[in-house]
Amino acid sequence: MRICLISREYPPETGFGGIATFVKHLAHGLKDIGHEVEVVCLAKETEKVVDDNGVRVHRVLPFKIEGDLDAVNRCMPYSRYVLLTTLALWRKFFQLHSEKPFDVADSPELLAESLYASVLRVVPLVIRLYTPHSKFIAENLHNTAATFDHLFVASLERIAMGAADVLTSPSTDLADFVAADLNYPREKIQIVCNPIDPDEFSPEGPKALAADGNKKTVLFVGRLEERKGITYLVEAIPQILAACPDTRFVIIGDDTINASGGQRSVLADLKDSLQRSGATKNVTFIPRIPLTELPAYYRSADISVVPSLYDNSPYTCLEAMSCGRPVVGTSAGGTREYVLDGESGLIVPPKDAQALATAITSLLKDDVYREKLATQARQRVLDKFQRRKIAAECVELYKLAGERFQSRRNILYLRDAEQALPDAAVMLYCFDRMIYNLLYQSSWRFRLSYWRHFLMHRPRLFVAKALLAVYRGASKLVSPRPGKSPAMIAWLEREVSAKHQDPIEMVIASCAGKGKE
Repeated sequence: MRICLISREYPPETGFGGIATFVKHLAHGLKDIGHEVEVVCLAKETEKVVDDNGVRVHRVLPFKIEGDLDAVNRCMPYSRYVLLTTLALWRKFFQLHSEKPFDVADSPELLAESLYASVLRVVPLVIRLYTPHSKFIAENLHNTAATFDHLFVASLERIAMGAADVLTSPSTDLADFVAADLNYPREKIQIVCNPIDPDEFSPEGPKALAADGNKKTVLFVGRLEERKGITYLVEAIPQILAACPDTRFVIIGDDTINASGGQRSVLADLKDSLQRSGATKNVTFIPRIPLTELPAYYRSADISVVPSLYDNSPYTCLEAMSCGRPVVGTSAGGTREYVLDGESGLIVPPKDAQALATAITSLLKDDVYREKLATQARQRVLDKFQRRKIAAECVELYKLAGERFQSRRNILYLRDAEQALPDAAVMLYCFDRMIYNLLYQSSWRFRLSYWRHFLMHRPRLFVAKALLAVYRGASKLVSPRPGKSPAMIAWLEREVSAKHQDPIEMVIASCAGKGKE
């Protein structure tokens, strides 16, 4: 089959988290069993095409529209990002599909990445669940409130999911939530676990951390944010050290600015907590490292901890288990479906530092039990999560998507698919102008901000417009009756007019060109 994976995230330059990891494993799993795979994803700085060991990766920048939707950005920044990146992903996908058709497209539900592919129905589509925006809103994850901006993003995701040919979830926990949220038949959501390469994430190989005497190592990998439960691990550390003083903690992940109670550094708060408890010397913080380097860190650890408040199916569990390390995780979300309590690790309640400390301490003190769980964790990965096996399961879903695609007709957009990009761009531009006009008419603060921005970015045009306004005002004072404009005013009018093409025509032209001018 010829398969396109549409995803904002793909390592290394946009390898932000579990989605990027999944897409990479799936792409190479599909390639390994004989399929042709291309990935359409976001670029960090420049658009390009790269070969990732047999997988062609097309990196694109967010689409740009005349004015760049400045007014929308003020009112709906998340929606603006979603729409412009979704347009860019669709544009590249449709270009590739027009040159050489795909048999199927596969994409995450997060931020409606395949919105246009689902609405336009040019190819069978599988949408894979991660954590929809409605879940973030419902549980206030990452401080996501029920604003119009966030609700609009959730609505776009629901449209895409509802129009997909097949929905698949990595855990029953997430499938249950989405079925209830969408009023979608639960039995139609297929469960396909996350894949991993057990040869790359293997117990054998180099270790990134040198041994520190007889100290045992507890490892955390993930963003430093509330949802990942890192604060509860740090709270548990003094209790663990009281029972097992020869323990070191290695925390790998980027800082975030969403500490509870305000826009503060989570890393700074964690260090303050450790300072107060006197545990600083036992904890090492390391910024996020590339996926290819992670196995050496897992091998350096004795225990991996995943204390998430919610995770649909964290890759850190699979990575640690595949490297033959037991996992202490929480019962929140789908973690307990990957880490079987007492078999490949230990499961504790979320938001419970005491339970976390007790579980970690029990493994640190019992070498035999810890090694038993480590061996069984590795075997569980080999039995259930190998990426070739998961890729083969996905191929069966692609076939099912193809059957459903043939029997369903498009009712959401009846024009030719080629017209969708300019239609969407014009609609977004007009929406932006509507918001701009409303703000300009009702807010002096907005006017001042607009003209300051104009002066900084278009100084010559700003001066021409300012002079034109002055000349027009002076002309009315001298000769209030309408008539032919004086020569200076007429010249300025021609100069300003020459700088302003018809905005709708410019938007349409940007769709036909590169969309960045």
